[in-house]
Amino acid sequence: MRSITMALAAAAAIGVPAALADDSSAMLSAGGLVFTKSTPVRMAAEDLYVSPTAVRVRFAFENPTAKDVETIVAFPLPDIATGEFAESGIGTVTDDAKNFVGFKVVIDGKPVAVTVEQRAFLKSKDVTAQLLGFGAPLNPVTDGGYEKLEHLAKNKKTAMIAAGLAEGDDDAFYPRWTVKTKFYWNQKFPAKKTVVIEHSYRPVTGQSFFTTTYHQRAEKNLFGDIDYCIDARTWASLAARTGGAVNPSEGTRLMNTYETGYILATAANWQGPIGRFHLTLDKLKADNILSLCWDCELKKTGATTFEFRKDAFAPKRDIHLVVFENAGPQ
Repeated sequence: MRSITMALAAAAAIGVPAALADDSSAMLSAGGLVFTKSTPVRMAAEDLYVSPTAVRVRFAFENPTAKDVETIVAFPLPDIATGEFAESGIGTVTDDAKNFVGFKVVIDGKPVAVTVEQRAFLKSKDVTAQLLGFGAPLNPVTDGGYEKLEHLAKNKKTAMIAAGLAEGDDDAFYPRWTVKTKFYWNQKFPAKKTVVIEHSYRPVTGQSFFTTTYHQRAEKNLFGDIDYCIDARTWASLAARTGGAVNPSEGTRLMNTYETGYILATAANWQGPIGRFHLTLDKLKADNILSLCWDCELKKTGATTFEFRKDAFAPKRDIHLVVFENAGPQ
């Protein structure tokens, strides 16, 4: 399946009301599990479900050797560049500053408590202790964190600016650190056995508004850094819903766009390809439009779902999908 498109450009540039542009938010990609050391364990199977509101993954890990293998398994959350979101929205997150995607894990059918580690870095320097000493939230993108930063005492803000942790002044105060969060646990893979690990979370899905009137195929700068492989047929469908693709008009209609990413190709650090891979993509509503760049065939299997299956699968591309939804009369 090949097709579609983008996040909203600046409101002034395209004439969309500023109130709508203010509702735009950024996508952040997460992915699967990471082994913290090289092991002989192989992935016998992976069932992956991705939609704008949920990611669910079922891994079957097989230890083919005659010895038990133990390693730390980690799930890294997307890095948060705090300065980037001080005045622009981030996609869907929970109110939990540490578990801001609602991560859960089940091993062989049983829920497992995992350890969470969250630290802040200024370039490569760990500044966690400094920030906590100032009473600053490490991850300000959720639970009112930016408001908490604004209400810090003036002397603390001045000291943070002097330390390079923030920039600006008392009236315009912007953090500069990056937040890194990961969940981890110690995992045993018994000899000649298979361990099933399932995890789920709510992706940090970005939201914006779209109309073909202002997003011409030739204007690549309006499509951001991600290619959704728009094709003529899909573009025509979008144009029909938004009132045309040539001239702006007062009757132009908007669509909601939801951008979701999943790190599939670059996270694998187990032995060999995935034995059996099954992917399900869900656009959630029958009249929604879904698109992504995908090198293999996706089959429509339901009113909202598309699937792909392959044995001995070695992914070469991460998943970045966009879902367009009618926004109703404008």
